[in-house]
Amino acid sequence: MTVVDNYGEFLQRLDTAAASLKKRHDKLSAALAVVSIAADQNQFGLDQWTKRHARLEGLLGNKNQAPAPALKDLYGVSGNMVSVFRARSENVEARRAAVQKRVNEICRSLNSLELSKQKLTSSRRFAEERENLSKAVLGLAGTAEGFAAPTPDGGLRDDLKTAREAVLLAEALLELKENHK
Repeated sequence: MTVVDNYGEFLQRLDTAAASLKKRHDKLSAALAVVSIAADQNQFGLDQWTKRHARLEGLLGNKNQAPAPALKDLYGVSGNMVSVFRARSENVEARRAAVQKRVNEICRSLNSLELSKQKLTSSRRFAEERENLSKAVLGLAGTAEGFAAPTPDGGLRDDLKTAREAVLLAEALLELKENHK
């Protein structure tokens, strides 16, 4: 059963690759959580400084009284802080998007590995069934490799041959479908 043993080796390779990607996925997911917290905090800071800046702008816009120099200074500081937080927020959001992109790529690869494993497992089952059917046909046909008892039913060989051909055609069809995906 050398064919089936090769399947085992390939399935092991798929499992190894999936385990490696899973570790990376877990690490990147943890990093994504940290970057998301930082992005949320920076966005909160930007929102707060934007509100302060707008409030100070409203106070400076009061035509009835002359603005205090400290109010003008505070308005300038709030404008600078809005710029600082906006730049930081954009930077952290870009990092979050990059990490999310990597996580998504790994998820797609993990899904692809799982599909490959399912296809390979299915193909392995077909190979085992084909081998079992071949053994049964050889045993019933009375060849030197199989059971040598005479077959009382002459149509049995034809029926078994037809069944074997049907299995081979079904396998070929499945392989074609897998190759065209």
